[in-house]
Amino acid sequence: MAAPALYGVAARQAADGELLACESTSNPADFPELLKRYADRYADRPDVLLDLDTTPLAAPAGR
Repeated sequence: MAAPALYGVAARQAADGELLACESTSNPADFPELLKRYADRYADRPDVLLDLDTTPLAAPAGR
């Protein structure tokens, strides 16, 4: 089982890092589809980089 986390994809301008769009999910099973949507959306944009991120979430209290 994966640790609780947010899995994110952001599209950024390669030249200056300006954020164009971003999304995240806490379900690791949804991440491949999220990544594919962004890869397809920006496939014809060599000026855009996809920035992937995994941010651990705090464990629920009492664990």
